[in-house]
Amino acid sequence: MNITGNNSILTNAQSQVQSKNISKNNDQTTIQSTNDMTTESDRRMKILDEKYSKINEQNKRFENPHNHIFDKYRNKDSPYFRSDLTKKEREAAYSMEMSWANSGTGGQYNFNDAAFRNERPYDPTQESAERKVFNRQKVNGQLQDLFSTNGINIPLNTNLRFTIDPDNFKLTVNRSEDETLVSQLENLLNTNNNARELFFHIMKSRSDDSTQFTPKSLEKFRLVNQIKTVTGYDLKELELVDDKFITKSGTDIFEIYKEQLLKNPYTAKHANIAASHYGSQLHELAKNGFDSIPDLILSIDYKNGSLNDID
Repeated sequence: MNITGNNSILTNAQSQVQSKNISKNNDQTTIQSTNDMTTESDRRMKILDEKYSKINEQNKRFENPHNHIFDKYRNKDSPYFRSDLTKKEREAAYSMEMSWANSGTGGQYNFNDAAFRNERPYDPTQESAERKVFNRQKVNGQLQDLFSTNGINIPLNTNLRFTIDPDNFKLTVNRSEDETLVSQLENLLNTNNNARELFFHIMKSRSDDSTQFTPKSLEKFRLVNQIKTVTGYDLKELELVDDKFITKSGTDIFEIYKEQLLKNPYTAKHANIAASHYGSQLHELAKNGFDSIPDLILSIDYKNGSLNDID
């Protein structure tokens, strides 16, 4: 009796059962690349909205609210001039009040406002870092829940690497000789949009010196996805003729792209800008060949319940 062979058959059977269970259990995407987080900028915008919605009502009592706002912050000879504010604070208040006067809401938020005079200056770099940490913690928890719900147990100190192809967001698991575990993980993570969300989580978590990203590969990824989103065509599958991507019907994909932009009421207003931006990139890629720029294939390591950026 070949015990190894029987074990292999049993392993394959278990994997098939596991795959069916995954399909039943995972009806929705578990991984979310972006998770709700109340940031310092959110807190400050709320404070400014509450402050200037009241001031806006006061300004409306004047015959010409715009002139009154100008007098408060720009006219030193006016009795309404706010000499109690610094120049930066006056400019911040002026932009906020004008925004409310013009549109009835905020929009031009300026954190130099006097409301934050006694607080530390707003640091967008710090907020960005905090957001990355928050999302990493959330995704780690989502992965653990996903594995636990589907009965997948990853042994302690097991080093895994998840690699995702941007063409179809297909994930492969590397660095493990446990074929059963690899099969279970790939079946699970390639369910619904889990691999796609993990891909975008890697993108949003990247550091400025990440070796996985180059400006050209990132540009190519965005171009391919833009064309696919608008037209439904995958550039990788199209034929190159005379420096153009051509469909099976012989149509230039760029013509289809422009036509679809104009048909959509949400994109029609910016159709010319989008066509100009992506058109030049499309022509360059067609001239040099689709593979002239490497695809944005992204990887991330996983060990003991935590994702770890490769670089």
